[in-house]
Amino acid sequence: MYRVVIVDDDEATLKLYSAVIKRVLGEAPIAYADPRAALDALEDLRPALVIVDYFMPEIDGLAFTQAMRDLPMHAFTPILMLTANSDRSLGPRALRAGATAYIEKPITLKEFSAHLRRFALVQPQSRVTYGEIVMPTDERDTIERLHRTMRSCSRELADHAEQVRDVAVALGEQMRLSSGDIEALRTAALVYDIGMLSVPERVRMMPSALPLRWRSIVNSHVDAGAAILGGGTRPLLREAESIARFHHERWDGSGYPDGLMGVDIPLLARIVAVADTYVALVSERPHRIEFSEVHAIAQIRGESGKAFDPDVVDAFTRLEGRLGEFRRSA
Repeated sequence: MYRVVIVDDDEATLKLYSAVIKRVLGEAPIAYADPRAALDALEDLRPALVIVDYFMPEIDGLAFTQAMRDLPMHAFTPILMLTANSDRSLGPRALRAGATAYIEKPITLKEFSAHLRRFALVQPQSRVTYGEIVMPTDERDTIERLHRTMRSCSRELADHAEQVRDVAVALGEQMRLSSGDIEALRTAALVYDIGMLSVPERVRMMPSALPLRWRSIVNSHVDAGAAILGGGTRPLLREAESIARFHHERWDGSGYPDGLMGVDIPLLARIVAVADTYVALVSERPHRIEFSEVHAIAQIRGESGKAFDPDVVDAFTRLEGRLGEFRRSA
């Protein structure tokens, strides 16, 4: 059985396409006349194919497609956009928004059936995705492979990233972020510090506080991390790039690399900044012993409104009593 979701505000079109889909695939589609209701439902659905009309009230097909691609579980779900619009610029815009294919109406039943078989019957590991490019692996797999690369180069970096990920997810849950943001923290935060691989190990492992002449080398790791993760169009990779680049920005604007201030710093990067600092404080370093949990919490509270977003710090303090769960032995 192959579940298909179809979104079109025209009831007659829904009935026609539903009948064809049932005949071709053997299962009636899940049909929505309201695109907002469809987006809400897609949080829990895993269809083989989504078919969406372009002309719809409130949310057109482009906005629907972009919103759907922002749901991590639907980064690779095939989207077939249909429209009676003859504007030649719409096709490329649809593909840039994340549509798998764009088809102008009128379309014959034979053509429609062929598209159903092409997209709905394909296996997940070989699905056609954005712009009809075959992607055999998804972005989670890419990020996990990069994390394994980190581990092969530095166990310490990989372990640190995993602990930061765990604290960041707990913070996101405490702040009641969306499921998409929680999933982004759970996955993208694994490689937030991958740029540190560009810093020579002898610098990373210096047994004393870094001399000023080495500070710029270490600070450049955010640019290196963003470069490694950059250029992607898929949601989790974009979030991973953003976190890697901006997790050393400071709420008061005195951070790096761009001196962003306040809410101009991406939210997930602000969360990872707190998680990163906590894990660093409670971990032993070559130039100092680890801080106690109480001391680390006090340090972070003291930086509220300076280094850190006060809302994130408030969420962090509500985790007190649970933070010991995130400490691991070397």
